[in-house]
Amino acid sequence: MLKSILIFLGVIVAAAPVCAIEEQSASPAADTRGIQHLLYLAVRSDPSSNLRAQGRDEPSTARLVVNVQISAHSRESNFYGVLPVTIGDFDLVKGSTDREIWRDERCHHERGFPKITVTGIDGVVTSGQQKFSVGARYRKLGLFLPRDEVLASKRVGEGSDDIGAYIATRTETKQSRLFVDLKLYTMPCVLTSGPT
Repeated sequence: MLKSILIFLGVIVAAAPVCAIEEQSASPAADTRGIQHLLYLAVRSDPSSNLRAQGRDEPSTARLVVNVQISAHSRESNFYGVLPVTIGDFDLVKGSTDREIWRDERCHHERGFPKITVTGIDGVVTSGQQKFSVGARYRKLGLFLPRDEVLASKRVGEGSDDIGAYIATRTETKQSRLFVDLKLYTMPCVLTSGPT
């Protein structure tokens, strides 16, 4: 009886290093899976916007610069900055087409979503023969309220399209009634190297 117990324990001890080797070889494969974020932007106007009401019989076209602040940090990639995105000559009623404005520099481990804030919108809207300037700003502590304020963004849903799965947010301006629609995509990717 004692002999059979010793044989059984010997088998367990001999098998342990093999299991450890299998676990070690399996874990790097699991670590090679990562994600990469992509950000798309489009601009349109609210139907009640006074920029559209002025030239109701003729199309209202806009040329705008949207400033988007992004803070995205992980072990593999770090980004912080304000991107000035120029959207040229589009119909306010139809809105601009979705376009990619930013993507993670490298594939990285999943660590939550980047922080994204629309900090300002500047430009000109043409309605018929009239031109109107747009100058909306995000509210900052210690400063006077801007005449046209960029309000805090709101999550408006999630979905998927030809690019992949996304989370959609909308940022509005208080006076000019413009909408900045952002789609943040989370794309699967393969990690090619360790942290830098």
